[in-house]
This record gives sequence, C-alpha cells and structure tokens, in this order.
Amino acid sequence: MARVSPFTGIRYDPARIDLADVLAPPYDVIGPELQGELYSRALQNIVRVELGKDYPGDAADGADRYSRARDHLRPWLDQGFLMRDPEPSLYLHRHSFQLPGERGLHSRLGCFASVEPVAHERREVLRHELTLSGPREDRIRLLQATRTQTSPVFLLYEECPEVSVTMQEQVGLAEPVGDAVTDGEFGPERHELWRVTDPAALASICDGLSNTHLYIADGHHRYETALRLHLPGVLALLAPLWDPGNVILPTHRLLPKSRLSADQLATNLSGLGWDVAVLAWSAIPSRLAELRPTHHAFGILDSGSQFVVGRRRQAESRPGAAAGLDVAVLDREIMEAQLGVVPKDSELGRLRYIRDPEELAAQARARAALGFLLNPTSVEEMVEVALAGEAMPQKSTYFFPKVPAGLVLMEAK
Repeated sequence: MARVSPFTGIRYDPARIDLADVLAPPYDVIGPELQGELYSRALQNIVRVELGKDYPGDAADGADRYSRARDHLRPWLDQGFLMRDPEPSLYLHRHSFQLPGERGLHSRLGCFASVEPVAHERREVLRHELTLSGPREDRIRLLQATRTQTSPVFLLYEECPEVSVTMQEQVGLAEPVGDAVTDGEFGPERHELWRVTDPAALASICDGLSNTHLYIADGHHRYETALRLHLPGVLALLAPLWDPGNVILPTHRLLPKSRLSADQLATNLSGLGWDVAVLAWSAIPSRLAELRPTHHAFGILDSGSQFVVGRRRQAESRPGAAAGLDVAVLDREIMEAQLGVVPKDSELGRLRYIRDPEELAAQARARAALGFLLNPTSVEEMVEVALAGEAMPQKSTYFFPKVPAGLVLMEAK
C-alpha cells in the first residue's frame, strides 16, 4: 500500500500571524471576488501563493504569478511569518462546520501527512475522476516555482479503528498549536491544529494508514502533479471514509439558452416514461430527497414552470458503476438526448454549474434559462466508481467543507 509518513511541516507562527487572516480555500473554488477579498485580509494570506493574481505585462519581463508565489514564500520564511518545525510530525486537524439549512455543528477529524504518490494502476490510492490538462499544468508550474505544497489532497481511508482512537487520544493530550475561525460557505468554520511527535503515536497512525486503501475525495490535480513530478510524498489530509463529517453537496446545472422550454421538455420526457409532477419551488428539494432511493429525479424550472421528473432506477443500458449515477443519467438522457448539450459545452458558456439552489432558481427565472436541480452523489457511489476504476462525469461531487490551504505546508524535495 502507499506509504504514509510524518514530515517536517511549515506553519504560520501564531505569535506573529492571526491564522484566520491567512487561510484560503483551495485554488479551484476561488473566484475573482473571493480572491480580491483574500488579498485584502493580510499581506501574508496564502492566496498569493495558492492562486496569485495575473497582471498586464506578465511574462514580458519574466515575472508571472508563479514567480511571485515563490518570491512571497521566501521572505515570509526569512522574516519569521512562516516557521519550519524542528522535526518530522503529523498534524491533526479538527474542522467544525455548519451544513446549509442547519443550525447544529458538524466536525471532522483528519490527519495531515506525507503520502507516497503511487501510480493509479497499483489501485492503492483510488480516484473517481480524471484530470484536465489546464489545471494540471497550472499546479505543475506552481510547484516547480515554489517547491512547496500549500494545499493538501483530501484522502479518505478505509476503516482503521486503531488510527481513529490514537488520533482522538492525541487531541486530548494538549492544546492546539493553531486555532482559527473563518467565514465558510454556509457559516463560520473552526480549524484546530495539533502537532504529533510522540514516536508511538506516529507509528500507530502511519502503520495503520499505510496498510489500507485510500480514496481521493478532493485534489485529483494536486495528486496528479505529484505523480508527474515524481515527488516522494504529496501533502494530504486523511480522514475516515465513513465519517459522517464527509459531506458531498450537489452541483446543479443551468442552460442560459435552451432549444426547449421546461414545458416542452416535460412533454418529451413524459412520453419516454418519466413521471412529471408540478410542485412549488420550496417543495422540490424534499421531493427529490424522497425519490432518491428508488428513482433518478431532477427538479427542472425556467421562467414559467417548475416541476420534478423521475423514473425508477434500473440496470442501465451501459455497463459500469458510473453509468447509473444521477448525473450520468441527466447528462445522457436529458442534456444530450433532448437538448444537444454535452459537458464540454461549459467551456463555451452553454452550460453552467451552480451550487446554490436559490441562485439557480433566480438565474433561471430572470434569464429565461433552464435550470436542473440534483440530489447529491453519495460517498457509497464514489467508492463504487473508484473501486471499479471508472471516472464520474464532470462536476459529480463537491466534497464539503473544503480543506483550506495554509494550515500546514510541505516542501517538495
């Protein structure tokens, strides 16, 4: 199995830096507005490395956001804003968060470690999606410039009771070395970080994690970058596979211009055996959840109509675990067959991905667009696809909450 090891971490010095001011989400969920906000929080915010700004004239004088990322990291270390721990360690991370529409707190306890990036053919670190050339090249250039991993791959490990017990014990032995409350997607999120150096605890955790399958939940491009650059280890946060704190949220679809109205689409689908039910918008999410165990079901709306369509789950005509996913059925039977839309149309603006249901509804109504509301993919489905060696359709999973960049960094030697 892939080797899991402690590493010499680089962290913000809590005596000089307020951790809440310098953390940032992973690069692939940072839009221009959030990027600007993160820039304004602190001169040492990790966004300047994780996803720096582009400026007119870049490359003409040899400078670009990758060289600037390198030039930020060096003085932060030299001036003591970042500090290098004296010995290899593991770092435990407790992430407390809220889910959309809920008031109670959820938490997830994970472990930052160095994980050997092994070839996909070895079937030890299992993926569920393929990477794209653009993001992959971006991460390669950043790592070549900085020689530092700032954002972890999020891995889920199969059941290791001894690992989880040891992690819980270590959390209870000392105060965290880092603590921050940040603004999350759906409310405040708290990050607590513990450094583990006890040899027995290190051996227990690393031995357990080195003898089990790992699943890539988030960070496929970062893992692929480590493989391409032949790194001995990739920075990863590992959490239990079946932890209730592992949440997958759906990513909804919007067609700014559709060749069919919602009513026309409903008529076509009804003729193909889909059930159609007109419902109030507020009732659609709960109806989708009710139907999920037995039906492929989607909420569909435009400026004039809204309803739920569903058909019973059955053995799909195409073999494979991925073929029976809701997103695959939507892509195949509705998007492509009825509307002539394929996932690559997102690059041309014909297809948009939206996480917020209310934003989806607002845009569908205001722009006379066609919106599709989905149920989330489950962790069980992710595991099934990964074990089958298949890939999910684009934007099938949105693991929440995201593991922030900047909690602990690892040099790429």
